[in-house]
Amino acid sequence: MEAAEALAVVVRALRRRKGFAQENLITIDRSYWGRIERGEVNITIDVLIRLAALMEVEPASLILMATSLQSNEPFGESLKRVSKQMNRIRKESVDQEMESMARAGKLPPGRPVRSDAARKAAEANRLSSAGVSVSEIAERLELSRSTVRRYLQTSAPERP
Repeated sequence: MEAAEALAVVVRALRRRKGFAQENLITIDRSYWGRIERGEVNITIDVLIRLAALMEVEPASLILMATSLQSNEPFGESLKRVSKQMNRIRKESVDQEMESMARAGKLPPGRPVRSDAARKAAEANRLSSAGVSVSEIAERLELSRSTVRRYLQTSAPERP
């Protein structure tokens, strides 16, 4: 069973158990709601949050129920597994890191800079100055050729 199909079963069961008709759930277009309940669409996290609000459950509950169904795992076992993971996350202070990042504001676009990026950029420039090809630099430093080119371009002196 695909994830969208598992979520469809969960959403349909919750809607029916609550006694809601698709027509009553006005924050999501009725035809789109039907496609969700038939497992025909992969929804965004924003739609997942709206679905959860309409069903009066946490978005994480929808995901847990759907993944439990998808993997044929009893719901109680899924709940125990997630509870253990959340405790481990708390012990590793990931929650504090997330809160700190959220307070800092919007994250910069793209991937985070690797801790050894400055060293590799300097080494790429040194090798290039010594006449080593981009392909050879990439191989030696275990980087892609495009990364090597970017390192060389960003450190190249500006021309008038």
